[in-house]
Amino acid sequence: MGDRETLRLNALRSFGVLDTQADPAIDRLAGLAANLFDTPIAVVSLVDEQRLWFKARVGVDATETPRDNAFCGYAIELGPEAVMVVEDASTDPRFINNPLVTGPPDLRFYAGAALTTKDGHNLGTLCVLDHRPRPRPDDAALERLRLLARIVVDEFELAKAHRETREKQRLLEMAETMAGVGHWRLDLSTGAVAWSDAVYAIYGVDRETFDPNIDDTVAFYHPEDRELVRRHVLSTVETRTGFDFQVRLIRADGALRHVVSRGVCEQDDQGRPTAVFGLFQDVTDAVGTIDTLRRSEQRYRLVTERAGDVITCYDFSGRGKFISPAIQRLLGYTVAETVGLTVPSVLHPDDRDAVMTVFGEMSRGLDHKTIQHRSRHRLGHYVWVESNLQLVRDGTGAPEEIVSVSRDISDRKALELDLIAARDDAREQAQRALLAEDIGGLGYWRYDLRTRHLDVSRKMFEIYGLDYVEQPEIDLFNDRLHPGDRAWTLARIAERLRTGEDDHNVPTRIIRPDGEERCVSGSSITVKAADGLPAFMMGTVRDITEDRKAQAALAENEARYRLLADNASDMIATFNPDGEICFISPACRTMLGREPEELIGRRAVDLTHPDDRDHMINYYAALIGRGPSAISEPYEFRAQHKDGRWIWLEGQPKLSFDEAGVLVAIQDVAREITARKAMEAALMEARAEAEAAAAVKSEFLSNMSHELRTPLTAVLGFSRLIEGQPELSPTTRRFVDRVANAGQALMSTVNDILDFSKLEAGQVEIRSAVCDPRRLVEDALDLFACQAQEKGIVLDIVGAGTLPSALFIAPDRVRQVLLNLIGNAVKFTDRGGVTVEVAWRRGPKSLLISVRDTGGGVPADRLDQLFRRFSQIDGSSTRRHGGTGLGLAICKGLVEAMGGQIGAESALGRGSRFWFELPAGEVEPAALASASNQAAALPVACRVLVVDDNPVNRDLVRTVLDALGAETSEAVDGEAAVARAEAEPFDVILMDLRMPGMGGVAAARAIRRGRLNDNVPIIAFSADATEAPPGVFDGVVAKPLETRALIDEINRALQFETVDHAA
Repeated sequence: MGDRETLRLNALRSFGVLDTQADPAIDRLAGLAANLFDTPIAVVSLVDEQRLWFKARVGVDATETPRDNAFCGYAIELGPEAVMVVEDASTDPRFINNPLVTGPPDLRFYAGAALTTKDGHNLGTLCVLDHRPRPRPDDAALERLRLLARIVVDEFELAKAHRETREKQRLLEMAETMAGVGHWRLDLSTGAVAWSDAVYAIYGVDRETFDPNIDDTVAFYHPEDRELVRRHVLSTVETRTGFDFQVRLIRADGALRHVVSRGVCEQDDQGRPTAVFGLFQDVTDAVGTIDTLRRSEQRYRLVTERAGDVITCYDFSGRGKFISPAIQRLLGYTVAETVGLTVPSVLHPDDRDAVMTVFGEMSRGLDHKTIQHRSRHRLGHYVWVESNLQLVRDGTGAPEEIVSVSRDISDRKALELDLIAARDDAREQAQRALLAEDIGGLGYWRYDLRTRHLDVSRKMFEIYGLDYVEQPEIDLFNDRLHPGDRAWTLARIAERLRTGEDDHNVPTRIIRPDGEERCVSGSSITVKAADGLPAFMMGTVRDITEDRKAQAALAENEARYRLLADNASDMIATFNPDGEICFISPACRTMLGREPEELIGRRAVDLTHPDDRDHMINYYAALIGRGPSAISEPYEFRAQHKDGRWIWLEGQPKLSFDEAGVLVAIQDVAREITARKAMEAALMEARAEAEAAAAVKSEFLSNMSHELRTPLTAVLGFSRLIEGQPELSPTTRRFVDRVANAGQALMSTVNDILDFSKLEAGQVEIRSAVCDPRRLVEDALDLFACQAQEKGIVLDIVGAGTLPSALFIAPDRVRQVLLNLIGNAVKFTDRGGVTVEVAWRRGPKSLLISVRDTGGGVPADRLDQLFRRFSQIDGSSTRRHGGTGLGLAICKGLVEAMGGQIGAESALGRGSRFWFELPAGEVEPAALASASNQAAALPVACRVLVVDDNPVNRDLVRTVLDALGAETSEAVDGEAAVARAEAEPFDVILMDLRMPGMGGVAAARAIRRGRLNDNVPIIAFSADATEAPPGVFDGVVAKPLETRALIDEINRALQFETVDHAA
């Protein structure tokens, strides 16, 4: 059986007409068809899987015939509202051998119109038949037959609607009974008041002896509440809105009850009030938990009442500000496709003016309006929509925007007037059932025992933790029963089916798909058919998990609180609003050395240290001032022990307020923290000592840097100047080279120590620039050519030719790491050679460099020590080759500071491989050419003031600057520098930081306060760049002096472009 046939059969069964009693209206339609076509036979036939069953028949005694013999089986395959005509069945190949043709009743003529539902399913036909052949009727006659078939379907629809209305009315009554809710209605035109049975029960009167009216009804209320009731009802009529209030009711027997009344104003098509409909519930037993019930009701209403509606926010021109995803179900548009759409652009032309008139009225202050209109679907057709419009006002009360809640009402508009009335009544009953479901937190279900069809409310799916489906199977819910409850629950249902008895508030456990166990309470009734057999069951389910938990938790918490209070090491106390102790746990004996009886009635502040009392009072005042929503933070204070000593306590109070927001009690849990406070004091003292030691270390390193770099500045600077003299003999040049190398070695040792110190302090500086990676590696390796030649080992580079022409890295730091690794390899290799392998990885854009040697290697179990500070694998090697033991630790710190990683691989007797990899972006070669072609130069006649207490340093700087055409002046200390700056203008000032008397920082600030050179760039000349405050100096030149670094820093400060010879 195909899906289409399955859907058709489901549609047929949903009408519940198969095998039912004759319907006079349908019989009349069959007789009318026979009369119109003057045929002896007319039937209303319904086609199920095996047969053709006659709902109405004229001229036929049989009630059904096999489907294989049926003419209608062909007719229903022709499509919606099709008409099939057979003029002479004895000559038609489809029916020539049909028993109904070859034998009684000897059928020859057939004309049938399909009974088509609004969903396009053909249930059967309305057909006329004759024993003799007849010509095909004209089109007008066949159209009348089709019209009669439509009326038959309308009758089916109407009967179905009436049946559903009756079932929903019974469900409403059952829900009211189970939830303790009744409903009432006040007719505003007649003044008549109608009550449900539950309302009579709540008032304590009998339906037979008491006829309700508005005055008698109000008289039942407590005298103090009567005006409130009148005001709410009148306000509802005037504003067309609803009401929801709780009042006191005095029953006929004099008992005082608390009741909740909720109602809405019913309106006619013109928006005029016609009646007030309300629900009534006795909540006397639930007054203590009303707040929890209200929150549950609000959450439920949000989920169930609005899930299928389209919620939209408009400005007054009809442009949407927000629209919910349900628009796709209503009009076919996704939320994204609604951008730019306006209300006028999708309205039917005949509805546009009326709707926009309402928008105009709301822009002028109309608060609420419900309208019906047609909106264009994305596919082009129009959909009937009902929109509930609500005005939103701004903080000043002025109209701001419109919020609309819209739903599809196409079905309602499409039915005949009788069907509309029936379905309107069904919808009203359903809304009342939903309201009752809302109040009671109930999910409802209905199970047809004959068709096995299950109807379930969305609340049921929510309770069971299931995703909503249109046609669920009953096992979907039975499978969720707790294994321990499944057998007796199913047995109980079977027993109720046998006896027909109702079930009320039966608790059972379920397990949701996410594994959560919940407890539900179920009620059900069994409805029997005319034959006395059960026809269907329906019932309600309510989740009572939280109720059970609350009951259990209340008892458990009470017991736990007493147990904790009596046995906890923490001290638990309760105070009244004046701070007097009302209760205190026995832990006060251990903590304060006092019996509870000694402390009851005393004020807590009286036991507090005098220095802590103001803090405690201010703490509580601020906490209480924040009201019921306040969440406390722990606070510390000192309390006096009975023996006179002071102990430290930590408390975290909790405030209790009554319903009016008035403080009624304070509960505090305090623990002793005297030992912790002593430890904190000791830790603070130790931290201060550590910080002082760190400051001494920093000062020592700074002094050492200055004292070592100052003479090295002269040694290295003048060595380079001497090397540049062309008249040097080879011997002299070799001596000078040895001096420069020794000085550089000493400088490397100083730099290692300082760099390591900066790495530990997180102050190391990484400057990235464009460079030629191949040139960088080759230059680094060339520095060790002489050492390698003396030792007879080979230096080699692998992969340099594959590198990009230019990379963006920190060249100085990469060179520092590379020199350290190559130096170590050369130092510890006596035979073979050292190979530098380079590669640029395009995917991650990183530069990988490794240094491989053929030295003695490192044991595998000692590799993890290589990158530790002051680590030497072999002490004898250290004495033979030298070194601080910081080199690899510095390499690791620098590589990680550049965002890379470093590692080593080695085996004893097989050499070593040290590698590092760091990010390296490729750049255009032109950027490298521009940087490399800049020649050292200064602005013409640049005036430089050199300030340094060391004459050798001043001489060195002057020699360098004079060679570049600068005009150099000197000052021997800070005071002299300030005097020179006040006397003549300079283009730049080079200032030593550490000088006797006025130091470089003080001198620079004094010059800034002057007038002649207050804006002149001042560059710090220092062994430690971190000593130069950035707010005082415009740059730093490190000692020992490097000519190019000095020139670049001066030009940068002056913003002077050096000459590009490539241009």
